[in-house]
Amino acid sequence: MTTIAYRDGIMAADSRAYSGDKNPFGSKTKIHRLPDGSLFGASSSKVGVVDKLRRLTVEHGVSATFPTVVEGQALLVKPNGDVFLFNEQDGFSGPIRTTFCAIGSGEQYAMGAFHMGADAARAVSIACECDVWTGGEITVLALQQEDV
Repeated sequence: MTTIAYRDGIMAADSRAYSGDKNPFGSKTKIHRLPDGSLFGASSSKVGVVDKLRRLTVEHGVSATFPTVVEGQALLVKPNGDVFLFNEQDGFSGPIRTTFCAIGSGEQYAMGAFHMGADAARAVSIACECDVWTGGEITVLALQQEDV
């Protein structure tokens, strides 16, 4: 699992990798910049689903219905700041009007951190401290391509 958080043009994620069971075995990049400049982050307990979801998003976009239901969560932020959410379905919901959002196994911890004023990286850091499925180095991408 994972924690992906977005606030104020910044998306952050942990990097702990699992093999589909309870044992972490390395690290993985969980947030990406898509060809159109959108920020994309995804989470799933099933191996390979995140990569499939990213491919489907690039191929079909956020307005289309995917040809299959996908068991995972995703957060996509368009270059204009529109936020879209995917949650174990066949397409995205949005744009969603929100100041901040988080997905994944540590989303409740990240959302609590946001309510206390944390930025995206700090929200993920707090989730790393509280959620056994979230950990490792934190990756950060800026919507305006001034990646930190």
